[in-house]
Amino acid sequence: MPIVVITLLGAALRFFYIGHQGFWLDEAYTVDLVMRSPGRMLGLLPHLESTPPLYYCVAWVWTRIFGFGPAGVKSLSALCGTLTIPVAYAAGRKLLPSPRAALIVAALTAFNPFLIWYSQEARAYSMLVLLSACTVLAFAYALERPRALSLALWALACVLALLTHYYALIVIVPEAVWLLYEHRRSRAVQLGIAGVVAGGLALLPLAITQTQTHNNRWIARSSYLLRLRQIVPLFVTGPETHARRLLEVLGIAMLAAAVAFLIWRSRRRERQGALLPGGIALAGFLLAAVVGHNTLLARNLLPIWLPAALFIAAGLGAARAGYAGVAATVVLCAIGLTAVVSVNTTEALQRPNWQPVAQALGPWPQPGGSARDARIVVVQYNPSVLPLGLYMKGLRYARGAAIRHVTAIDVIAVDHGWLGAFCWWGSICNLIPSHLARDYRVPGFHAVATKSVGHFRILELRASRPQTVGRDELPSARTGNPPLLPRPDTPFFYSYDDKHRFFLFLPPGDIDVKDGQFVQQS
Repeated sequence: MPIVVITLLGAALRFFYIGHQGFWLDEAYTVDLVMRSPGRMLGLLPHLESTPPLYYCVAWVWTRIFGFGPAGVKSLSALCGTLTIPVAYAAGRKLLPSPRAALIVAALTAFNPFLIWYSQEARAYSMLVLLSACTVLAFAYALERPRALSLALWALACVLALLTHYYALIVIVPEAVWLLYEHRRSRAVQLGIAGVVAGGLALLPLAITQTQTHNNRWIARSSYLLRLRQIVPLFVTGPETHARRLLEVLGIAMLAAAVAFLIWRSRRRERQGALLPGGIALAGFLLAAVVGHNTLLARNLLPIWLPAALFIAAGLGAARAGYAGVAATVVLCAIGLTAVVSVNTTEALQRPNWQPVAQALGPWPQPGGSARDARIVVVQYNPSVLPLGLYMKGLRYARGAAIRHVTAIDVIAVDHGWLGAFCWWGSICNLIPSHLARDYRVPGFHAVATKSVGHFRILELRASRPQTVGRDELPSARTGNPPLLPRPDTPFFYSYDDKHRFFLFLPPGDIDVKDGQFVQQS
């Protein structure tokens, strides 16, 4: 069957090379949480994350079976992404009159680079896409025949989606309104919606607590227009690819062609079939853009991916679109394949990989060293113990005015030889580059080597005997001269230079508290 072939191809794109990329900062929080006990994980979740607990609970079990390495943790998302393909096909068969359109929506789901990117990330987004797609499929059955079973399945899918991510509301609310409008007197519909509302209310205390942590405040402080402009390009070409501008223009042209086919080359029944998913996608987008504008990002719009794809597939699969619709589908799939190959073969387009950095630093204490020896690791302008701390056990923030028995200081900088655009996804561009000095004047220490590891550079400072090092004597996260960045006391905001490269400026408070100085002891 064609759907089996499409699903297998989609699985191959998601599972191939899945362990090649390391964990970036957001993924490191996932791994750090699921490595803990269930009680400790759930206790920390309200303070470290901005999403509900379902993904982390499933990932906790999953990692005990498949391991905590990149392939083991990320494979849960890959499985969710793969399962989304047949669910999308089933929704297409139910909502669209054309079997060809159903195959097209399955192909678009299988090859979409944005979905593939999050199918290879240890975060909740791929599971969110799957469960949101399940709500669409269950909604289609409930709308046709509002029986108790179909409404119960829809309500279950909705609650599970909400337990995965709060932004599931942008697909659930339009579905609920539509059901209530069409079957307002149905007892089953009323009970189904009541169940979903009850599930949402149960999550409300957690959502309020997570809102008070301000973990998402960086989104509101970035340009709203920029975030809006990113949505369509990201949905078409994904976060990273070669020839981005060309592929964006080509992909948007294919979407425009799909809309044109739907308007001028489709039959009335085909247009009516597209109205429902198109209306859900539009209503969900407007809900996110107006009510959730402070946290609006393209990845948070993933719940309306399937309704939007169904609308596009209705045009591409229209009977009178003929080979032109098929050709446009092939082009969109080819764009996705190009993006996947680009990421798999180009380190600069991948997530930062801190594991080789930890390997270059080596174990501690080193052979022949004392168990009392301490090493200080300074990460310039990227002052977080994660994800490096995942690979260097015992690494912790430096505390106190002085550190004793120090025999090594390693200063790490993101190589300034590359300069990518700032991004909020996991590729290398979310790091801040800086210059690594040839030496840093720390009493009792001298530079012995400089290493290059991918996009990182490491300066090794060594002492002939253990030293007591004062915090004020150390290089700090402010050390260096990052290109195109303002003074370290610049407030937190997003800006861009004349070449339209976007950067994140850290607030001085974060640097003062967590200044990139870490200690590793045996």
